[in-house]
Amino acid sequence: MSVAATPHRQPASRTTLRQHVRRAAGLDRNPLCRPFDRAYSRLVTGLAVTVLATFVVAAVAALAVFRAEAHTAEQTARHRHTVTAVTTGPALSDGLRAGSSQAHAPAGWTYPAGPGTGSIAVPVGTPAGATVPIRLDDAGMPAGEPKGTERILSDSVVIGLGTVAVLGSTVEGAFVLRRHRLERLAEADWESAWEQVEPRWSGRR
Repeated sequence: MSVAATPHRQPASRTTLRQHVRRAAGLDRNPLCRPFDRAYSRLVTGLAVTVLATFVVAAVAALAVFRAEAHTAEQTARHRHTVTAVTTGPALSDGLRAGSSQAHAPAGWTYPAGPGTGSIAVPVGTPAGATVPIRLDDAGMPAGEPKGTERILSDSVVIGLGTVAVLGSTVEGAFVLRRHRLERLAEADWESAWEQVEPRWSGRR
């Protein structure tokens, strides 16, 4: 009865990153160190450097987004002006369900560029004739507030984490593929060497 041959795997040893770096640089004088071990150490060392570079790139990207959005918000704030509007009709809720706290109402206001009218955001239940502070652009039209620091910081964090996720997934995938290829090559070399040594070791000729 023949026994099916199974791949012979050598137990993985615990090797520190420092040892991998020395081995990758050719400074490991251990006579038992195989070409596969050096190739794997180069792979691990390259992974460590790439992961570090990924975090650096993510930090740079997040910082660039923060600076760009902060500059845009600063420029936008220079073109926003607060005036008092007077509602000319009752507030209409924005929600389809009862209990919504958002509403809009028709209103009018004055501004150096001329009088203006439009629909503005107000609390639910605001009656006609109520005064509401609003923000206008240089043309005297209602405009949104520039992004606040918290939102800018949140956008920057999202960009940074997204960069880490995308680049990290790519690096991890490349590492796994290369490691599997090295393992297959090592197993093939081991099997070839075993075929030559086993007959002498077992006494078969």
